[in-house]
Amino acid sequence: MELFLNCELDNMARIGRSKKKSRRASKTLLMFGEGLCEGIFLKHLKGLYSYNTNVAIAIRNGRGGNARSIVIDAHRSGAYDRKIVVLDNDKPEPEMKSARVEAAAKGIELIENTPCLECLLLSIVEGKPGDKGSAWCKREFESKYLPQKKRRELSEYPKVFPKGLLDSRRSQIAELNRLIEIMEGK
Repeated sequence: MELFLNCELDNMARIGRSKKKSRRASKTLLMFGEGLCEGIFLKHLKGLYSYNTNVAIAIRNGRGGNARSIVIDAHRSGAYDRKIVVLDNDKPEPEMKSARVEAAAKGIELIENTPCLECLLLSIVEGKPGDKGSAWCKREFESKYLPQKKRRELSEYPKVFPKGLLDSRRSQIAELNRLIEIMEGK
C-alpha cells in the first residue's frame, strides 16, 4: 500500500510540473513585405522589438510583381486581426493608386517606402540620401553596407542595424518609427 501511495504522489508531482502556463497572443498581425529583402529587414525588427508585446507577428514576403498583386497576395495569406503590406512606391502612379484602392477595400494597411527600402536603410545608417532614385539607392546600399548575396542572411542585419542605432534614428525617420511601433504592438 505504501509503495502504491508513493507512486501516486510521484505521478501527481510530475503532472504538476509539466503543466506550464501557455502564452497566448491576444492579437495576430501579418507583416507582408514586397520581396525577400523587406521580409528579412522586418524579421530583424521583429527580433528586436516584438518581445512581450502580446501580439503574434507573422512575417511573409511576396514574390515581387506589381503593387496590386502584392496586396492581393497578402490578403490571401490567412486570417489575421491586422494586415500590413510594406512596399516600394517607385512604381507608376496608376499602379500605386490601384494598390491603395485594393488595400482599402481589403482592410489592409500600406506602408510605402519612398522611393524604396534601400532609401530607408540608407537613411538609417547615414541620413537621407536626397532625391536619388531607386537604382542609385540600391547600388549605394549594396556597395557600402550589405552586398546583394549577404542581404538574404538575417545574421548580417544586426551588424549594420544594431538596436542602439535604430532607437536613435526612429525619432528622425517616420517610416522607421512606424515599423518599430507596429512591432512593439502599438
